[in-house]
Amino acid sequence: MDNISAATDAISKLSEFRMPRHHELPDIDCYMDQVISIMEKHLYILSSGGSKFITPAMINNYVKLGLIPPPIKKRYTREHLCHLYVICSLKSVIAIPAISELIGVLTRSRPILEVYDLFCDAYENMLRRAAETAQEMLSETGDPEEGLSKLSLFMAVNAATTQLIATGTLSGIAEDEEPEAEPQ
Repeated sequence: MDNISAATDAISKLSEFRMPRHHELPDIDCYMDQVISIMEKHLYILSSGGSKFITPAMINNYVKLGLIPPPIKKRYTREHLCHLYVICSLKSVIAIPAISELIGVLTRSRPILEVYDLFCDAYENMLRRAAETAQEMLSETGDPEEGLSKLSLFMAVNAATTQLIATGTLSGIAEDEEPEAEPQ
């Protein structure tokens, strides 16, 4: 299989990726090792080079930082899983405090289960768009090496500029949330 075919196959698999919606998550509370197993099963696309995107230490830190509610008798609910899916999916591009701020703003007007489903829809839609763009770019070139190079450059620039916009809008949210100083 040549480089273009391998890249096309990988992109095709990514475009078919689907996150479980909240009603598809376990309806029983889970222990830490079960949470890790569930998340690794569903978010396999986040694993790269054998690195772990979620560990018990990370979950404990998220609890300590107030990013997720503490477990109830060492058990985690669907709501915990929803928080963790969002955090793990975004932490490579957005700082943890910004993710916390975003979740906080969104959950003021709707429950985390609804926010999580909105997140899943957005994630999958953006992944499909990126995959379509990638497929188009690869099919436009006759030279596989040039096609892959251009695609890599485009996607890296797209990621960097999208991250700039995301962090800019999130900092705007944070500024709007800061209490006004009382007049002296």
